[in-house]
Amino acid sequence: MVKVVRRQNRPLLAKAWHYHPEFEICYTVKSKGRRYVGNNISDYQENDFVILGSNLPHGFTTTDECEHYLIQFGNEFLGKDFFEAVELSKIKKLLARSKRGLLLSGPEVTKIGKEVINIHDQELSNFQQLLLLLKILDLLSKSTNLTPICTEKYSSDISISKLKDIKTVFDYIENNFQKEPSIRGASEAINLTESAFYKFIKRHTNKKFTTILNEYRLDHASKLLVSSNLPIAAISFQSGYSNLSHFNRIFKNTYNMTPKQLRAKYSQN
Repeated sequence: MVKVVRRQNRPLLAKAWHYHPEFEICYTVKSKGRRYVGNNISDYQENDFVILGSNLPHGFTTTDECEHYLIQFGNEFLGKDFFEAVELSKIKKLLARSKRGLLLSGPEVTKIGKEVINIHDQELSNFQQLLLLLKILDLLSKSTNLTPICTEKYSSDISISKLKDIKTVFDYIENNFQKEPSIRGASEAINLTESAFYKFIKRHTNKKFTTILNEYRLDHASKLLVSSNLPIAAISFQSGYSNLSHFNRIFKNTYNMTPKQLRAKYSQN
């Protein structure tokens, strides 16, 4: 089964970060923000094109409106042994490489990106979508402009149980970010000692717990700034910051603009 989706916005990090058994092709035509793939965190711009392997955790966050196209498909969407055919060996290798996430660069982004947009044409039949997806995979399998995103050690080491534990940590942050979530509370949620938790979260997200917490809080604050008329002080408090000066400082360090400037930018638009 092939699933095609067009998005015009992106959710909060705790909801954006996810994983699934399907492979995924993501093409961002419009938007810029931060991309999370495995243990890699990168800024992305317009014309961002990535291929994500099965159960590879990922997420995109942004304060901008976006035009984003994705295609999801299972390993056996055309039958169990379909990709065992000699003629499809390059596509099989492409899917194996995608366990680390692959970033497409160069002029092929626009060329193959157009085909990704075309597959979202509502007038296409399911059969036509399948043919177009095979064309896209064939083009990608022949590309020399694909680079791995996360480390090979990460992609070989991560397991479903560890993914579930990471998701539990994100859920814990989502439920407690307006209060004072603690290392102790997060570590107890996944049955680890605090010292083991430090190593676990750093290894599998490449971030500290406090960094993840601040990213979630600021992501929540940015959404309130552009979607409500609440005073900035109230937004600071609702995002878990009791000190307005601290909120303004950490917000500017992250987004290169103050909360007031972000709100003004969207008011003008």
